[in-house]
Amino acid sequence: MRLRVCAAFAAAVLLAGCEGWFGGEEAARIPLQPAAGGGFEPVRILLRPQMNAVAFDLNAEFAWGRREDAGGHDRYRAILSTRGRTVETAEFTVNSPGQGDAARDSSSPPNSLRQLLLVADLRSEGEYELVIVPLQPPVVTLDAAQLVVRINVPPAGRP
Repeated sequence: MRLRVCAAFAAAVLLAGCEGWFGGEEAARIPLQPAAGGGFEPVRILLRPQMNAVAFDLNAEFAWGRREDAGGHDRYRAILSTRGRTVETAEFTVNSPGQGDAARDSSSPPNSLRQLLLVADLRSEGEYELVIVPLQPPVVTLDAAQLVVRINVPPAGRP
C-alpha cells in the first residue's frame, strides 16, 4: 500500500513538473530556417507582458538514414532580445538517438525532438528576437525544425 501511495505521489509531482515545461497555451508555431554555419535564422515576434510567462520550444524531426548522426550531440545557445538588449539566454543540447538505442530498449528510438529552449517573463510590449546559435559545429541533422511559442506557462517545474 505504501509503495502505491509513493508511486502515485511521484507521478503527480512528475506531471506537475511537466506542466511547467510543456504547459500554457500555444501562441505560435514558426518554421525555422537553417543558418549558414549551423543554428537557425533569427525569428522576430511581437510579445507583451500579459502573455507571461512565455516559453520557447524547439520541435524537429531527426533525419533518419544518416549513420554519421547516430549518437551525436550538439550544443546551442538561445538568446531572446528586444531593442538591442538581451532579455534571457539559455544553453541546451540536442542528442541524436544512437543506432544501438532500439536494440537495448524494448521501444524504438525517438524520431522527433521537443526541447525547451527558455522561459521568459516580459517587462514590456514589443518586437522580440530569438536567435539560436551553435556552440560547436553541428553534427546532428534536424528536419522540419519549428519554434513553438507558448504563453501563460504555469510556474510549476520552471527551470
